[in-house]
Amino acid sequence: MESSLQSETPTHSEAFRSSIGESADRLAAVREEIAYLNTIGKRFVAAFDRFQVHHALLAALQEIYSFTACCILLKGESHQLFIIPSYPLSPAFIDGMIHRIASAARVMDFPSIDENQLATTAYLDAPDELAQPGTIKEVTGNDLGSCLNIPLTVENHIIGLLSLFDERPDSFDTNLLQLTAMVADYAAIALENVRLRERENALWREAELERQRLELVIRSMAEGLLITDSRGAITSLNQSARHMLAQSDVHFQLHRPLRDLAQENAVPWLLKLTEVVEEGLHGKTVTNQELFIGGESDTVPLTLQVSASPIHASDGLTYPPIGIVAVLNDVTSIKQVERLKDEFVSVVSHELRTPLTAIKGYTQHLVRRIERRLRKLRGSQTAPATDPPEHYDLRSLNIVQSQTEHLERLVNDLLDLSQLQWGQLQLHYQEFYLADLLSEYVHTIQDSAEQHTLYLDIQTRETRVNADRKRIGQVVGNILDNAIKYSPHGGKVTLRLQQQREEYLISIIDEGIGVSPEHYDHIFERFYRVHNTATQQYSGIGLGLFVTKEIITKHGGRIWFTNNQRIGTTFNFTLPASLHTTPYPLNTDKN
Repeated sequence: MESSLQSETPTHSEAFRSSIGESADRLAAVREEIAYLNTIGKRFVAAFDRFQVHHALLAALQEIYSFTACCILLKGESHQLFIIPSYPLSPAFIDGMIHRIASAARVMDFPSIDENQLATTAYLDAPDELAQPGTIKEVTGNDLGSCLNIPLTVENHIIGLLSLFDERPDSFDTNLLQLTAMVADYAAIALENVRLRERENALWREAELERQRLELVIRSMAEGLLITDSRGAITSLNQSARHMLAQSDVHFQLHRPLRDLAQENAVPWLLKLTEVVEEGLHGKTVTNQELFIGGESDTVPLTLQVSASPIHASDGLTYPPIGIVAVLNDVTSIKQVERLKDEFVSVVSHELRTPLTAIKGYTQHLVRRIERRLRKLRGSQTAPATDPPEHYDLRSLNIVQSQTEHLERLVNDLLDLSQLQWGQLQLHYQEFYLADLLSEYVHTIQDSAEQHTLYLDIQTRETRVNADRKRIGQVVGNILDNAIKYSPHGGKVTLRLQQQREEYLISIIDEGIGVSPEHYDHIFERFYRVHNTATQQYSGIGLGLFVTKEIITKHGGRIWFTNNQRIGTTFNFTLPASLHTTPYPLNTDKN
């Protein structure tokens, strides 16, 4: 028993020592493998482009295998094949490799693999310093003794295929497949990083080219471009904007809030520009605001038209805006042309008023003479049974007088346009009764409107108002003229006066052609006339309603129109009621 124990003890000791030796060998192998992976990992991390990745991959694989060629097929719309031979290869050998690579790629679901295209576009990359020394200087045959295909994967997505080829059989040890797959993973990650880096660089190049192109466009713009930050400080001015603003006495400083600059330079146009910028910073879009830059002595000062829009962050969620972009247009030349045109219109209108005044005066003189003669005939005992010729003469003169007054209103509209354009229209307030004014115009216009019947409908006892009587008469005359002109087949025209709370409402209702919807927004614009087959025969210069609106607005009233349900149009305007409450007799006469 004892000897038995003694004999067993050495046996266990030897087994234990053998086990320790195997563990030490395994530990040494693991350490060697870790050192190898650490080394090749550093190589792949240091690789900056795909050819440096190829260099690192070839160096890593040569420490594991001896092979003829290493091939990398990258997946994409047009697949890229890189062939890295260890020494020169024959065309037949290359064709055999491409065939094997294409077959393996089809198994891995590479889209639309074309061997001919791969052969045409394949890129040979052979680092001389890594060429394997050996007796074989060139592969002349086409036999592929060994082939190893490993997918290149990144986050479980196949981005390519790694293929190793050798003319000798059994060149690739299956025990080293796991290590080879790890090398392939390193290479796949490095290649993907290179692809992302190339894509990033391409995007930066595109962005830089686009920035340069945009800068050239902005620099060559005839319009001035002004950009501010969220504080309202100018961050950028193009050349046109610098030239426009340089004509003022204000020295603009970049990155300084416009509000501070406006406080130091108390000029109206700079304050207005600051207001436009601040409106944009509150999210509003401002269009066609005019800035008058220049001295008071300038007949036509430098005039800039500015439009501004807010700039929002790229996420579209940041509020308030991060700045504004404003476009400046120099419209001084346009203003000069308008000034010359207004001066011409004013001169011509004044010249027209002289003969009109004479025509109107002599017509009134003849009307009074004929009226006296008719009164004498009616009072004499030998009064004719039929209307005397003077009666028809009087009617003709009334028509002449009415048309003269119509022409006078057109001339006055031209003069008023010039005054309105330059803010020189003055109102002369006085107290009068609206009912009297409306009645006067209904009687006057009725004489020349034979096809129409004018009705006066006064629905309020109090009609006293404090306004410019002449201008309000001009408004009534313009609207009545339109009512008759656009009622070509005659009909009824009603002029109605009502009181609504603190204002009077005057409505003029006709039975004419009405207004088409496409013209609603333009009716009150100057020189606007509806041109179509239905209205081409109507005369006018398109100023009456423009002047009418301006007069009513200056009186603190409103003006608008509606199409009637059946036929015709109703024009309405309001005037603030007078503080006086003396009742005026209700006038229900219809003319």
